[in-house]
Amino acid sequence: MYGDVVTIPQAITVCLFSIAVVFFVLFLISVLINIVARIINGAQKKPEPAPVKAAPAPVETETVTAEAEDDTVLTAIVAAAIAAATGKSTNSFVIKSITPLNQESDWSRISRSSSLR
Repeated sequence: MYGDVVTIPQAITVCLFSIAVVFFVLFLISVLINIVARIINGAQKKPEPAPVKAAPAPVETETVTAEAEDDTVLTAIVAAAIAAATGKSTNSFVIKSITPLNQESDWSRISRSSSLR
C-alpha cells in the first residue's frame, strides 16, 4: 500500500490512525481504572456518615471599638475560635501571644515591589 514515496494524504491517514489508536488505548485504560476502583470501593465498607449537628444560633453582641476592647476578651474570642475549629477543649492549648497580620493585600505588595524594579 505504501511504497518508498509517501504522499501527503497517506501521511495524514497514518497520523490520524495513530492518534485514534492512542486515544482508544487511553480510553480503555480509563475504563479499567474505573472498574478496579469500583471493585476496591465495593470491597471496603463505607462508614455511616455521622449525624450533622445543628449550628448554634448566632449571639448578637455589642460592637466594641478597638481602643475599648480588652485583651482578655480578644484572647477568649481567639481561644473559642480555635476550640471550635479543632474540636478540642480550650484547656488543651495555651495562647501565648496574639499579633495582627499585615493588612496589606497581596496585589498591592506585588504592585509596589514590581514598581521598584
